[in-house]
Amino acid sequence: MFERTDPRTLLWWLIVAAIVYLLLPFDLIPDLIGIPGRVDDVAAIVALAWFYRNHVKQYVANQSGQQTGRQSAGGSTGQRSTEPPRSKAFDAYEVLGVPRNASREAIRTAYRARMKEYHPDKVAHLGEELQTLAHEKAQEIQRAYREIGE
Repeated sequence: MFERTDPRTLLWWLIVAAIVYLLLPFDLIPDLIGIPGRVDDVAAIVALAWFYRNHVKQYVANQSGQQTGRQSAGGSTGQRSTEPPRSKAFDAYEVLGVPRNASREAIRTAYRARMKEYHPDKVAHLGEELQTLAHEKAQEIQRAYREIGE
């Protein structure tokens, strides 16, 4: 159900759900009882953390599978290539997501937004493979900006 959900977005929704469950007096065991009333709150938060952890693992596996599928579709040797597939020409405007008649300010804004999204430091907690993919994407965004932004 959440396979394509970005882990950061899901994390925020789970934090909100945990806070709401913790603050609401309607629980499996009422909070008025005292410590036993808080045990189910803690159990619910642990369950949400477990769900998030499994989601991140599945998300990384899906991203890796898609990347491997793209690489194997590019060549029949079966060996992983460190270079991105070059099946189509590099389009800097498409990478930044701006029209060809965009102003310098629009290009700069798009560049900054894309770098915020794909900066390797933003995905440092998601594992080595996603860091590598983010690094490659960030280099691609920087190349596009150098071509049309200056």
